[in-house]
Amino acid sequence: SLVLYTLLLAACYKPLQAKSPTALTRATAILHQEYTTKLYWWDAVEQARRLVLTGFVLLIPEERAFVRLMVATLVCTTYPLILTVARPYKRVEDHVLAV
Repeated sequence: SLVLYTLLLAACYKPLQAKSPTALTRATAILHQEYTTKLYWWDAVEQARRLVLTGFVLLIPEERAFVRLMVATLVCTTYPLILTVARPYKRVEDHVLAV
């Protein structure tokens, strides 16, 4: 699902950069409209973060619960730092709420 999601956003790259809306960019606007044109794909990053925290962490064996916690903690602490540097949202309010 994340791969298809990313491929769909990749198909929107040229029209979004050229600022010439197509039927595809209008149909997928809900996926990229709140992000800057440069970081239109940020929602795929957000989906990957969610997938790591809710799915991939569970692939680590239960005997290694500490490793699970460390991976989840690492993701949860680095994501706000990356978010602060990248500033993908068009509106400042969205950025403040995301951090």
